[in-house]
Amino acid sequence: MFRKVLFAALLQAAVFFTASAQETARFKEINKAFLSPGSKIVMIASHRGTHNDCPENSMASFKKGIELGIDVIELDVRHTKDDSLVVMHDASVDRTTNGTGKVADLTFEEIRKLRLKFNGQLTDEQVPTLEEALNLAKGRILVDLDIKTNRVPQIIEVVNRTQTAGTTMFFLGRGIYAKMVKEKDPAFRTLVRTHQAADVDSLFAVTKTEAVHIDPSHNTVEVTSRIKENGGRVWINSLGEVDKRAAAGDLEAFGELLKNGANMIQTDYPALLMKYLKSKNLYYN
Repeated sequence: MFRKVLFAALLQAAVFFTASAQETARFKEINKAFLSPGSKIVMIASHRGTHNDCPENSMASFKKGIELGIDVIELDVRHTKDDSLVVMHDASVDRTTNGTGKVADLTFEEIRKLRLKFNGQLTDEQVPTLEEALNLAKGRILVDLDIKTNRVPQIIEVVNRTQTAGTTMFFLGRGIYAKMVKEKDPAFRTLVRTHQAADVDSLFAVTKTEAVHIDPSHNTVEVTSRIKENGGRVWINSLGEVDKRAAAGDLEAFGELLKNGANMIQTDYPALLMKYLKSKNLYYN
């Protein structure tokens, strides 16, 4: 019995060492910041990969995010007709590929034959699987999983198989869902969506979470302080008007989102956000 216990302990230690050894120095820096919500660093999340440079939700867009040195890539998870997990924002493949039909009505083989578009032009990029995306990101960059499927148990299987619990965030709509995920494994990280200040209070009455998504409607010092006091980072989107202003040259638009204490921004323009944060000494040294 002792030998079995010892072997199991050694195996677990070996797995941990291997996973740690695969982490880049940059990832360790990102991970430390993510788990330190009180630090000065504002973290950058890039929406659907870096989709202004590459096809959205493509492997190329994820690689570009890693090259830029940002903190998080956001991607969307759906299931195919034969229950494969693929990365696709829309319910159908029509807008982003040279195919037609709903993702859930197509087999993985059918989707794999398609090619992604960029600025209306066909590319050589395929629709990635969730597993491919996580293996690429593992130990390099954090991943926000925007889950657009009810196949959460299968997503958990992929996260476990790729050993990326320390790389991923499960983006969930309610605190009770975060609690359910964490009951599967406390190491799983969550990002919980809130729509009003009251949601923040009810969330922490149910569970802990590493990050909380807020809206401008409840972007207040009281809300952001409460989130940080409970050990979470404060996520807010610059998508839409703020990003448009930044792209037109008004980088101070980002600052308006941060004035009350938010410290994670999801943007379509990660390089511009990085430029702004560095100018304000709010990014890494």
